Amino acid sequence: MTDGEYGEGMSFHWRFRHRAEPLEIEIDDVVDPQKPLWVRRIRVIPDAAGKIGLYSMHHYNLGENDVGEAAFWDSGERRLYHFKGPLWVCAGFEIPGACSGLSSSGRAEIMGSVAKRRDGGVTISPETGKVYGRTVDHGLIESIVGLIWNPAGETATFEAAYVLALGNSMDEAGRLARHGSRMGYEGVKARSSRYWSLGAQGTASTAGSRDTGPGSLYEVSLKVLATHCDRRGGILASCDSDIMLDYRDHYRYVWPRDAAMCASALARAGYPEFARRYLLFCRDTLSEGGFFWQRYRPDGTRGSGWHPPDLPPGQLPIQEDETALSLVTAKDYLVATRDPDSLEEVYPGFIRKAARFILDYREEDGFLVKPSFDLWEERRGIFSFTQASCVAGLVSAAEISFVLGQGDEKEFLAGAYQLLQGLVLYLSDDDRGFARGICAEAGSLNPEYIPDWTADASLYCIPILVAEFKGNERIAAISRDVAEEWPVVVDRTIERSKVTWKRLDDLLRVHLDGDRTGVARYQGDWYWRPPDTPHVPGNPWPVATAWRLISGHVLGLLDRDVVRDSLSWFKRVSIESGIMPEQVSCVDGEPLSVAPLAWSQAAYLDLVNLVKGS
Repeated sequence: MTDGEYGEGMSFHWRFRHRAEPLEIEIDDVVDPQKPLWVRRIRVIPDAAGKIGLYSMHHYNLGENDVGEAAFWDSGERRLYHFKGPLWVCAGFEIPGACSGLSSSGRAEIMGSVAKRRDGGVTISPETGKVYGRTVDHGLIESIVGLIWNPAGETATFEAAYVLALGNSMDEAGRLARHGSRMGYEGVKARSSRYWSLGAQGTASTAGSRDTGPGSLYEVSLKVLATHCDRRGGILASCDSDIMLDYRDHYRYVWPRDAAMCASALARAGYPEFARRYLLFCRDTLSEGGFFWQRYRPDGTRGSGWHPPDLPPGQLPIQEDETALSLVTAKDYLVATRDPDSLEEVYPGFIRKAARFILDYREEDGFLVKPSFDLWEERRGIFSFTQASCVAGLVSAAEISFVLGQGDEKEFLAGAYQLLQGLVLYLSDDDRGFARGICAEAGSLNPEYIPDWTADASLYCIPILVAEFKGNERIAAISRDVAEEWPVVVDRTIERSKVTWKRLDDLLRVHLDGDRTGVARYQGDWYWRPPDTPHVPGNPWPVATAWRLISGHVLGLLDRDVVRDSLSWFKRVSIESGIMPEQVSCVDGEPLSVAPLAWSQAAYLDLVNLVKGS
């Protein structure tokens, strides 16, 4: 039998009880908040005296492939090292308070071996408990580090620690492992608890408007997001690897779309440092032209993708909302921190450059963005979500320019105002609200600007992106002319967003076990759709569901109590551990695609913080 619970900081407690044998094991895991160090405390509680064996097996495939890896057992340190180029992993067992494996309560023997998997790998003797292999090997390998405990007398609880550290060299990984051994589980946990308690001050994590405690879905979402944030600033979409079995690719990329929304959510939740790092990542990866490609590897190099390059002259195979949303993150960071100095670092190389790209990448009259791929990366055209995100991105850049005294604010704001006018004039009407967009057929834009009225959950985001700019004091300070006309156009945007919200409500909500909280991405969504389900628009997505609730509240169509009551849906569709998937089946509510999806957890953070701040 197994059960577990989250602890303070980045820690977790497990309990294992054998169904037949008189044996119970408790395991406590903790990850250091700033170093690549994992410490596991293991307590074995036997009902009878006897020898105890603990083992940890490793299949790393360092560098995402199984070629050229090596490992060796260091008998002096009693630690196992795996390495490939600059990637080093050091792992081993420790006995707290023991010297050379000896203590007053017994004697420990710590061993390690490595072997090629084609040769059968490392083996464990059932008679002696010892591991057999080689002290060094290379290629497609596995390794085992083991500990055999011989108690000195009567039955007693046995405690050991497993320490794993990463580094760019043997010295670095070994030094960090020794540091983890000295600190022990309690020392690393104390560091983790202090670190994570700092960002929670004054945020929803102390609010009475949600379930509190280490195991709450809000706290789990924070931890999941943090584990997807690279030290160099990139925020991965998902660390789940199951999808590799079918696709031979994965979600371990930085999509600026997902990353920007995750960084903004973390800043609003009281953890702006992740947003600051992401903005540095943006500065370092933005193309010379001022835009982002579809997705990136964590090291900032361009990732795999499927946007075709054979487009009409002057058009790019990009998703422009990724560039715009990252500018919005810069503004969200400023609001959360009032730290203009950090934005000064990224203004020339990212903010100004990206905003000028948005200004330039427009149709000739300036009222519409040029075609790019939609939010869901499936079709090309001029989309309402892209247009609204570019409005928000330019206003964000204008505000930052104004605060920093850069002198670009009037130009950026004038461009934003033109795009806002175009959003209302060309992409909406009074009867139906906002269209999904104007699709590009065979590489060319529909010459008559005929809208596509397919119901799409991205339209929920228009008021979220635009409504906050009504009555903005900085807009008035930047340009009196724009400030006078701006509220009129924003009001029309809000009114048409209400019409849109009601239309989407009828077309995108999914019946699941008598509940209609879940929302599909769009009508006819095909991705991971179960067969024989023509009666539903698609599978419910947590991000789409959160957008409906947030925009409904922003528009005054849903009160706080309705939004709060809907939070239970997110708990129901999450895995028991609090991991939230990309989507769930419209038939049985089971998780589909990857889990976790950082984007889903971020949307839940925003939803809870909205309830708390209402």
